[in-house]
Amino acid sequence: MTATVEIVKALRDRTGAGMMDCKAALEASSGDIEKAVDYLRKKGMASAAKRAGREAREGLVVAETRGSKTALIEVNCETDFVARTDDFRALAKLAVEETFSSGTRALESEKLTKHLSELSGKIGEKMVVRRTLLLEAKKGRTFTYIHSNQKLGVVIELAGQKSGAVQQAAFEELGKNLAMQVAASNPICVSRDQVPSDALEREKAIYREEVKGKPDNIVDKIVTGKLEKYYQGVCLLEQPFIKDDKVVIKQLLEQVAKQCGEPLEVVQFTRVQLGESVAQ
Repeated sequence: MTATVEIVKALRDRTGAGMMDCKAALEASSGDIEKAVDYLRKKGMASAAKRAGREAREGLVVAETRGSKTALIEVNCETDFVARTDDFRALAKLAVEETFSSGTRALESEKLTKHLSELSGKIGEKMVVRRTLLLEAKKGRTFTYIHSNQKLGVVIELAGQKSGAVQQAAFEELGKNLAMQVAASNPICVSRDQVPSDALEREKAIYREEVKGKPDNIVDKIVTGKLEKYYQGVCLLEQPFIKDDKVVIKQLLEQVAKQCGEPLEVVQFTRVQLGESVAQ
């Protein structure tokens, strides 16, 4: 049976598949549009299996805050061109919705999995929702930062503020600056007491190997000095402020705390960069 132009167009509008694919699907389904939809879905799934071995290195990092919760999502595809399309952005938006609904189980969402398969079949690229994170504020307020290329995102929680306009403005500016700080300087924790013990021991072993053969008292001094520099690199509170390297973040926090009239605390942060390894 030869499908009419109207039916082909209706199927295309519904599925997003190409005109020739829609025509072939309708001919294979004797003009039944519902069967044609199933035909295209099966074809898309078969194509997706062939794409499974390909690499999806491009994509988007997106964030959205609702009340005390913030979703931070990484969605991957094969090319930057596809990452900038409305369809792909809609996929990222759906991943956000499912994250607010299901939290860490969003990756198992039937709705998300189905949409991912259909969009992959329509566009012809491998697509992956790589991670869906949901950070809930414990005692403060979250701030987000998404870099202009949408390949890097940060969520940070800052606690303590007064209600006055001046204090509020200072608190807001600090939150935004700290989110940018985390994006630019990539700390692994807030303070030195949070540095993982295995990471610390690994650094100490490397430093001791570098000064092997020197007297023990000299070795201890050198290792201590190197550790101080290490802390300045990995601990947010000890990093030089990206907008004024004469001030460390701990000092910046204290300065703004005076304006706000009460202590301020960085409670937690999460940083997601497109393509980076995901901790197990």
